[in-house]
Amino acid sequence: MLATLAESPEDQLSLRGFGYEPKYDGIRALIHLQPAPRGGSGGRRDAHVRLWSRLGNEKTAQFPEVVQSLARFGRSLEAPVLVDGELVALDSRGEPAGFQRLQGRIHLTREADIERVRTGQPVAFIVFDLLWHGNEDLRGLPLSQRRARLEKLFAAASRRDPLIRVSELANDGHALYQRAL
Repeated sequence: MLATLAESPEDQLSLRGFGYEPKYDGIRALIHLQPAPRGGSGGRRDAHVRLWSRLGNEKTAQFPEVVQSLARFGRSLEAPVLVDGELVALDSRGEPAGFQRLQGRIHLTREADIERVRTGQPVAFIVFDLLWHGNEDLRGLPLSQRRARLEKLFAAASRRDPLIRVSELANDGHALYQRAL
């Protein structure tokens, strides 16, 4: 679902059964993680990672540090997953920054150019929905169930790796709205 401009939601910030997330100002992305087969010693190799923009453009090469983090995380997976989230630029405090910081990276194709921009502008992936897990299409499930599965799957990764994060989710939107203002 894409964010859309609307009137002030003051009267809707405490509706029961609703969840509220900040709008991360980045690049919407679908990420597929395919676990590697177990090695001879029982250990796992890095997972295969592919990343697409919401328009279906492959962006795997433009964000190698996120791909590397997700590939390492994918060692723990037993089955492939497809997740929805946002690639965000980070400020000096490690907090999500504005989209304009990603603009210089979106269309780069040369590895040297990507590396030059990468070292000057850190990024992270904020995951907010689990769409597919193993052979199971989760899109028909309520968001609350998908979210619970997402949090269980990504909890350890988001604690260990600052490039993989789970989106903030609040039950009462007032504080989130005040912070956004």
